[in-house]
Amino acid sequence: MLHYKDRRSRVHILTLDRTLASDVVERLHRQPGMESIELIRPVDGEGQITVADLARHTRETTASRVLVIDVRRQTRGRLQGVYSDIVRFNRPDFNLYCYSVLIGDGPTGLLDPGKHLRALYPFLSDLRVDYSPAVFFINPFLHYSYDETQYQAVGEGYALPTRMPHRLEKYFKKHDITVEQMSRYWCAADVPEDLRKAKRVRRQEELRALCLRILKDEFPQDAEQLAKTLTKEGYALAGESLRINMYPFFFAEWVVDLMRRAESAAQS
Repeated sequence: MLHYKDRRSRVHILTLDRTLASDVVERLHRQPGMESIELIRPVDGEGQITVADLARHTRETTASRVLVIDVRRQTRGRLQGVYSDIVRFNRPDFNLYCYSVLIGDGPTGLLDPGKHLRALYPFLSDLRVDYSPAVFFINPFLHYSYDETQYQAVGEGYALPTRMPHRLEKYFKKHDITVEQMSRYWCAADVPEDLRKAKRVRRQEELRALCLRILKDEFPQDAEQLAKTLTKEGYALAGESLRINMYPFFFAEWVVDLMRRAESAAQS
C-alpha cells in the first residue's frame, strides 16, 4: 500500500460510461490550475469500458489525490465489488490526502409525486457511508425512469442509454439527440478552437437556464431552494451534511480545490 505522501497529482476517473469520462476529461483539461494534473481514464483508445477494466484500477487509485466516481443507479450494482475495494484501499486517506467526487442520477423516487426531496435523505446517507465523498454532483441528464432502465437491462444487456431521458425531450426540438451529442454541445466541442472559450461560456449560460426551467417544472414547490445546486456551495437538506451540486456547474473548480487541499495536507 502506498503511503499518503506517495500520492501524486492525479485524478482517477471511474465510470463505465465513455461519454461521461470524455466530458470529465474535457472539462478538467481546460480548467486553470489543472495544467500539471494527470487525468487517468478507465481505458485508453476506443471500445466499451468493462467492469474488469475498472477492477484493474483498484490499487492504482491509491496513487491519486482525487477520485471521480460514477454512482448512477445503473452502474452501482455492477461495480459494487470494485468500488468497495477502491474505498477500502483509500478510506484512511479520504478527506485529507485524497478526496472522492461523486457523479450520479439521484434516487428512484426523486420524481414521484408526493415523494420528491424526501427520497434524497436515505440516498445521500448511503453515499456518505459507502464513499465518504467530499462533494456529490447530481446530473439530470443521467436520470432515467424505471421503465427506461429496465429496458436497457433486459433488452440491451445492461448497456448504458445513448439517448436523452424521455422526460427531457420536450425541452428540445429534436427528440433523437444522443447523450454524447448533448455533452459535446455544452462543451462547445464542435466549435473551432479559437472560438471555443467564448462559445462555451454562452452555452454554459444556456445550460443553466435549461436546468432552472427543469427544476421549476419538476419541483415547483422547491425550485427556488434547489437552484442552489447550481452554485459552488450546493444545496443542503436540513440535517444532511452532504450537499447536492449539479453537474457540470463548478465541477472542475471543485476538483482543483480538492487537489490543492490534498497536496497541502501532504506537505504539512
